[in-house]
Amino acid sequence: MNVLRHAARSLRREFLAGDLMTVFAALALGVAAMTAVGTLVDRVTLALTSSAAEVVGGDLGVRGREEPPAGLADEARQRGLRSVRMVAFPSVLFHGEASQMATVKGVSEGYPLRGQLRVGHDADGSGDQAAGTPAPGEAYADPRLLKALGVQVGDEIEFGNGRVRITAVLLAEPDASGELLQMAPPLLVNRADVDAAGLLGPGSRASYRLMFAGDAAAIDDFRQWLQPRLDGRARLVTIEDAQQGLRGAFDRAGRFLALSALLAVLLAGVATALAANRFALRRIDTVAVLRCLGARQRDILAALSLQLLLLAVPACVLGIGIGMLAQMALVEVLGSLIPARLPLPQATPVLSGAGIGLLLLLGFGLPPLLRLRGVPPMRVLNRSFAALPPTSLLTYLAALAATVALAVYATGDLPLAAWILGGLGALAVLSALAGIVLLWLLRRVQRRVGGAWKLGLAALTRRRGLAVVQLVGLSLSLCALLLLAVVGPGLLGEWRDRLPPDTPNHFLLNIQRDQAGAVESTLRGIGVADPDLQPFGTGRLVAINGRPPRREADDGADGAGDEANRPVNFSWRSTFPPANTLLAGTFWKPGSTGAEASVEEGWAGRYGLGLGDTVTLQLGEQERTFTVTSLRKADWDSFRVNFFLLLNAGAVGDAPYSLISSFHLPSGRTAALAPVAREFPNVSVLEIDAILQRVREVIEQVAQAVQLVMGFSLAAGVLVLLAALQATAGERRFDSAVLRTLGARHGQLRGAVLVEFGALGLLAAILAVGAAALIGTLVSRQLFELALSPPWTSLLAGGALGVLLSLVAGWSGTRRILRTPPALALREA
Repeated sequence: MNVLRHAARSLRREFLAGDLMTVFAALALGVAAMTAVGTLVDRVTLALTSSAAEVVGGDLGVRGREEPPAGLADEARQRGLRSVRMVAFPSVLFHGEASQMATVKGVSEGYPLRGQLRVGHDADGSGDQAAGTPAPGEAYADPRLLKALGVQVGDEIEFGNGRVRITAVLLAEPDASGELLQMAPPLLVNRADVDAAGLLGPGSRASYRLMFAGDAAAIDDFRQWLQPRLDGRARLVTIEDAQQGLRGAFDRAGRFLALSALLAVLLAGVATALAANRFALRRIDTVAVLRCLGARQRDILAALSLQLLLLAVPACVLGIGIGMLAQMALVEVLGSLIPARLPLPQATPVLSGAGIGLLLLLGFGLPPLLRLRGVPPMRVLNRSFAALPPTSLLTYLAALAATVALAVYATGDLPLAAWILGGLGALAVLSALAGIVLLWLLRRVQRRVGGAWKLGLAALTRRRGLAVVQLVGLSLSLCALLLLAVVGPGLLGEWRDRLPPDTPNHFLLNIQRDQAGAVESTLRGIGVADPDLQPFGTGRLVAINGRPPRREADDGADGAGDEANRPVNFSWRSTFPPANTLLAGTFWKPGSTGAEASVEEGWAGRYGLGLGDTVTLQLGEQERTFTVTSLRKADWDSFRVNFFLLLNAGAVGDAPYSLISSFHLPSGRTAALAPVAREFPNVSVLEIDAILQRVREVIEQVAQAVQLVMGFSLAAGVLVLLAALQATAGERRFDSAVLRTLGARHGQLRGAVLVEFGALGLLAAILAVGAAALIGTLVSRQLFELALSPPWTSLLAGGALGVLLSLVAGWSGTRRILRTPPALALREA
């Protein structure tokens, strides 16, 4: 027996029969989904790593709220390193009557150390060229700033105590490419102009950086020298800090994409298993005939396995091609959410996608073929059939574990894989148990009914094993489809709802106590219903539980360490703050004077704080100790004023503070705040309409990308549904032929099939709806940090659609069966 020739001929002859087509489509879909998501994640990760030095503006740096000591630059110069000083702060710029909040960045000679600073003649990018530090008296302005102030290149704008002339349009800053949500349009000036303008006084909220660049070995040595010399007021800046905002935004997008891809892979595996099982069952007689003709078991098994392998090669190639095209589409859809310059696709995610295809084939397609090893030659005469070998179950489990491992490797999200796989695994077990119980009940109900009901229920109870397999397959596929079609959009909708139309889009900073009344009156006069001025204090963190504070969680590049005398921002109030959730403890009552503190969970985790711990702060000239009586979770996405540390208003005393306010103004009303900026020059006006718009754009980009990957998962889910519904087609064809031979009418047979598939579809829908609601709620809270309430109306509608699809599939199958003459059906069986 020529194994290769037999496999090739059989594949050509049987490819369009249905089962092999389903296996081919399932493999292609699984490979495509994993290739698309895996390649995208890999390219973004490589881009973030390779461009890290450009993103932070150097190889190493020091940042803080105070100017780094000059001795650091001197030491770096002696070690052969280059350095540049930078300062950035928000400030309102004026040109005539027009005003605009901007992020002013002052840089010294030698900027930029890494990457390229690109400028042009206008906002369209004409005359694009590399540039260096602006000359004194000159500035490079962002196109948004030019539009807001109504100026052009060559015009002058007010800048503190003086003026600067805009000489170029700022097109790209190497150390700003990671700022996904830039607070205000930037203005790049010479550091000498900042010092001369008098803009770095108290309340300027300036951020200083001293960046270094040079040979890698020299940088490593300098880092070792520098790190122990930094106090709590300065922090290291390393390439590991690169694009943290972009990483966070892409992380949530990656989770959505990984969810869709993982479901596609698992569904492809189920579809492969169901189709391969039916393929094996239809080859029993062929194997028996070959055994009668003297073919060896190993040759027969090798031929069938080779047949699937020959099928898998073009399926994987097609899947890789579709996946690469989908990855290109994802890059376009996600746009600025990912780095602009992505490296070429690497071979690793492509090989992972192909590995997924081979595992799906060998793990889910091979076990049914193992049954054919035990087909005896006497099968030709007595229809006997060997039982499933014990090793097949182990093969299924090993393949499932390997598939999940590769899926986690390709998506990089173990918790997501664990939650989804655990939920679907529990659903599979529950479906199998429910199927066994249902069949036990139906055997007793069957005796009390007649007609089509009796025939339909008898068909279910007669094929108990296949009925349970069908129920599990229907439940899994319907649950996955509900997760994708209902829960997925629900999660994205919940993300959108975090930014309602009245989200605060303006902030006022550095309001002095004696200005509070006038500022509040002005805000009310321009239509702000609730200015909500809150105290904003800055002190020093002296001790935690009487000992110098140390960070227990590594939340910075320079690792955990001594935090004594570190500046800390705080506020105080008498009532529990909005946009917060109480996690533990009790918030103090209004009028209380106890020295109590409420700590946000992130800050508590950073320092290992719990209820009953004490925090000692230096508040101006006084040192006060507060006891932690509650832990909170702040909703930072609400854009309301939130603080890591809240103190009891009755225990603060006369600590120095300013005021801060957040409020919503309708779009286009920002100009009404110009009198505030002119009358109170110390007050910083911060407009974040552009940020809110950018966040909404990010959500829409993620939604479109997820819908693209969902297409693979939905197609895989439909394959599973069809494969599950066709799992008993051969047996039903034989039963129908026997019943028709005995005189059964077409109407009775149709009714029996509708009863059979209606019962399976109804139970599968009940299990799938409950599982989708539970999995969706847990995943939204544990992984996406979204409070999703199960959309019961949509879930129930999806479940009803699943029952209808089951009935339609049964009806359609019955029509084909009834067109087959009973003699032919019996002869083929």
